[in-house]
Amino acid sequence: MHALLTDRYELAMLGAYLREGMAERRAVFELSVRRLSPWRRYLLVAGIDRIVRYLRELEFSAEEIAYLRDAPGLRDLMTDAMVGYLERFRFRGDLDVIPEGEVAFEGEPIVRVEGTLAEGQLVETFLLGVINAETRVASKAARVVAAARGRPVFEFGGRRADPLGAPYAARAAWIAGCAASSCEAAGMQFGVPVAGTLAHSYVLAHVDEGEEAAFRAFTDAVQGDSALLIDTFDTRVGALRAAGAGPSVKAVRVDSGDLAVLAHDLRNILDAAGRRDIQLIASDDLDEFRIDALVSAGAPYDAFGVGTAIVATPDAPSLGAIYKLVAVGDRRDQLVPVGKRSPAKPSFGGAKQVYRQRDAQGCLVADVVGCADPTLESPETLLGSPLLVPVMRRGKLVRDWPDPPAAAAEARQRAIASRASLPEALCGLEAGPERSPVSASAALKALTPKL
Repeated sequence: MHALLTDRYELAMLGAYLREGMAERRAVFELSVRRLSPWRRYLLVAGIDRIVRYLRELEFSAEEIAYLRDAPGLRDLMTDAMVGYLERFRFRGDLDVIPEGEVAFEGEPIVRVEGTLAEGQLVETFLLGVINAETRVASKAARVVAAARGRPVFEFGGRRADPLGAPYAARAAWIAGCAASSCEAAGMQFGVPVAGTLAHSYVLAHVDEGEEAAFRAFTDAVQGDSALLIDTFDTRVGALRAAGAGPSVKAVRVDSGDLAVLAHDLRNILDAAGRRDIQLIASDDLDEFRIDALVSAGAPYDAFGVGTAIVATPDAPSLGAIYKLVAVGDRRDQLVPVGKRSPAKPSFGGAKQVYRQRDAQGCLVADVVGCADPTLESPETLLGSPLLVPVMRRGKLVRDWPDPPAAAAEARQRAIASRASLPEALCGLEAGPERSPVSASAALKALTPKL
């Protein structure tokens, strides 16, 4: 059911385009985020790899087409022409993107699709869903990682997400700088390092033997380095028992209580037991603000575990990405810029490019959203580096595409560099600045009267 991961109105519009003879008209669609949450100063792009694989593999199966032929509300549109179109469908368009791991801002096209009106319309829902999900997680994870100030952050939000989406959330968090994930599928599919401790239930299951025996049994079973959850009963006693559970215990995790006070007590207990090698990991519904407070207070935690805040992003549960038609061929096959004129949600027409301006040290100064056609742009705009890069032309990749683990690793390295280029004003955790670093070029604005 891959091809049916779409909205009804995409198929309804396709049927109408076919009846009108418009399906094969040239069209340009762009995906962007209209405005950022006050708690996001920037976005970290993620999800491009899944989009590329989707467009390469997209086709309608006989079973899917049979379902659509009998679907209430679609029967009249499922003509022989529509069925034939779906049977032959393959993505044959162009794809340009801001690469994964790159920093982006509101109002900037992250993905540009150019092809026929029909194919650009059909892929809208999937592209929006992927960017909304993965860029949302990566952007939040980047804040959490920044708050930890060099201490590892472990993502374990799989139980707070749709299980089928958990590997992609783990991948996005790893791209943003998380050290590892608890999601085993993310390790297998994308090469994300996997780590974990144990649950309270393991300790409670040893109802006859007790916590100390449970710790020893677990370390005996694991054989390698292990981490223990020590707050099932008395956290301080748990730390002492963990210290005596053998040399393979390398970390303990605390998931409840006054984390700031406990940190010092637990560090003292472990050190007094001769286990300075055991690291302290804090969890318990952490987010960037709680982590920042713990680090600022000098709590001696070596790492943090974060689940809900990263995968569910409760402060900004929707990225609000949009996918808009920005140019379409007219009856003479001339590509015409188009855009909304709604006072509340206006949009610039025409295919766009983002030109990033940096200072001599490589630090981001400003982004200019301009025309994708450089011949229309001013020399000043063209001094910036274009962010959108070609990925597909006429449905074919323009370069060898890395396998999933390599693509994730490449994006992670890019994220390190792109975040390092951010000016200090964009790196804080408080509500973002009123002034966006993004402006529209004069050439792009000049297209508006032609709409």
